[in-house]
Amino acid sequence: MNGGDTGSIKEMKALLRGRVSEQRGSIPAEQHRNSSQIACDHAAQWLQMENIRSMLIYVSFRSELDTKPLIETAWKAGINVYVPRCRREDRSLTLHLLKCWDELSVSTYGIPEPDPQRSPAVPESFMPEAVIMPGLAFDRNGGRLGYGGGYYDRLHARFTAQGRRGESPVWAGIGFEVQVVGRVPMGKMDAGPQVLITEQGVSETNKENNDGTDTF
Repeated sequence: MNGGDTGSIKEMKALLRGRVSEQRGSIPAEQHRNSSQIACDHAAQWLQMENIRSMLIYVSFRSELDTKPLIETAWKAGINVYVPRCRREDRSLTLHLLKCWDELSVSTYGIPEPDPQRSPAVPESFMPEAVIMPGLAFDRNGGRLGYGGGYYDRLHARFTAQGRRGESPVWAGIGFEVQVVGRVPMGKMDAGPQVLITEQGVSETNKENNDGTDTF
């Protein structure tokens, strides 16, 4: 959990995690495949419309929306695909350029992550043009509920420290529509998306500030 969360926020997050995890896990296999493909198609159109040439994206596991169709579409379109690897010792992410599925291995969390022997980490100074985040729950005001490790919150803080205004990546959340709730409880250090992508389409979640400063 993030150290900045109050007790009440932690409790609300825990309850929401349990509820949304159960709902996402109960999606039938065929619906899961179809909705994942549709959401990935929407995301690919958004990448093309925004002329995104590099993105950071997770490789899905368990009941997460399957991002593999989007990754393969990006490869075909010549978009550089970077995938994160978790550093458990400090809960940070290293970024790795992924060119094929053979460069992945299963981490101690059970997550498919880049094998650093096959795809070394890029310098910490590198920033992709877009970051597509996983999440358990999202709302349409820029709220995101992660898994509690704070990995993406730390990554946003790192990118913010490195760049000047207007140079930060566009942050997008992707998930199933069933994961969209009325309001996600947010702590001071929680990172949320500027764009939300589901099988129902793409929507902006932070129209007032294009750099997303109000979202984090």
